[in-house]
Amino acid sequence: MNETSHFCGRYYPQLDALRGIAALMVVINHFVLVGPLWWIPRSPLRVLALGHEAVILFFILSGFVLTLQLISDRRITYRDFVIKRICRIYLPYLAVLFIAFSAITLIKIEPVEWAGSWFNHVWTGSFSGGEILDHLLFIGQYKANRVLPVIWSLIYEMRISLMMPLVVYCVSRFSARSCLAVALCISLVSFAFAMGRNTGKSSSPSFTGDWAMTAHYLGMFIVGATLAFHRMGWQRWLLQGNRTRLVLAASITLYFLSRSVMSISSGVVGQYIFDWCVAAGAAGLVCTAIVSRRFTLVLAKGPIVFLGKISYSLYLTHTVVLLTVIHLMPASGSAWHSIVIAAVLVIPVAAVTHFLVERPSIFLGKFLTARSALASSRANQAS
Repeated sequence: MNETSHFCGRYYPQLDALRGIAALMVVINHFVLVGPLWWIPRSPLRVLALGHEAVILFFILSGFVLTLQLISDRRITYRDFVIKRICRIYLPYLAVLFIAFSAITLIKIEPVEWAGSWFNHVWTGSFSGGEILDHLLFIGQYKANRVLPVIWSLIYEMRISLMMPLVVYCVSRFSARSCLAVALCISLVSFAFAMGRNTGKSSSPSFTGDWAMTAHYLGMFIVGATLAFHRMGWQRWLLQGNRTRLVLAASITLYFLSRSVMSISSGVVGQYIFDWCVAAGAAGLVCTAIVSRRFTLVLAKGPIVFLGKISYSLYLTHTVVLLTVIHLMPASGSAWHSIVIAAVLVIPVAAVTHFLVERPSIFLGKFLTARSALASSRANQAS
């Protein structure tokens, strides 16, 4: 039976849906860090709270989608590419950052005993001018988990986005195997260097925007770029026999169960293997989401499509909602009430942010680059 997805071309809506599911997992991951839900990471339900795995999937998806944009028939200049990325990533971030700092200023921030150490570490009251400036600059190296705990990944996203035209150029010049080998080598060297310097420190170098970790995550963008550039080849391979089903099963296993590697091989080696097992699973999910009709139909369900549409806003705002609600209801007797209220609010707040902030930012990017896009379109027609 032919399972081929009916989507084709250079835009795949099912990948947005995949991003929405990943964003929801990040939300759950932060909720289970709050006191009363501490038991979930130690139960089989932990597969619903895979925050780090979701970020790796984001990076694979970004590498894939950005490459499709850069190799499309609509030639885009580096200037326009950067403008669109700033409007897409930075402007919504800036708006949510302003809301977060406003909440910290207006709400009485005190330790909430029942909420746990993670919660009480994120918002600690006043922030220095230097910390505020660091967050405004966005791409620097600092304690990125203090105000908006999700922005550490956005720092890497923005840095690597600025390099993507060069990445795509290199990927276009070499075979898929060579590109994947280079990605693994770059990642291995940078990961070992970053972890070696971080020995004895309590927090991961990822959360400080470590420059060496940028190269580690760059490897995952290269994987996404390689999949995009060589997509015709692997699509043909997947469509032979039952390969799509086998790859999907293997990908789900790697994505959801790779954390067990950490219990087998601890330390830097275990963390590196874990990251790349997840990356392999994420890459397989991207490929099968494009090729498999059945998988695509699952991702085409209304609620999942909606999650995909608001995924970035959901990713940006959910910790602000969670932290604000709990700080407004800090009494131990209201613990479950505050968690439930925050859970109910995260989707509506994300939807409002999407329509009032994210979409206008995207339209602004299109407006600022419209003249260049029109000139490029006329040039293509003339040739």
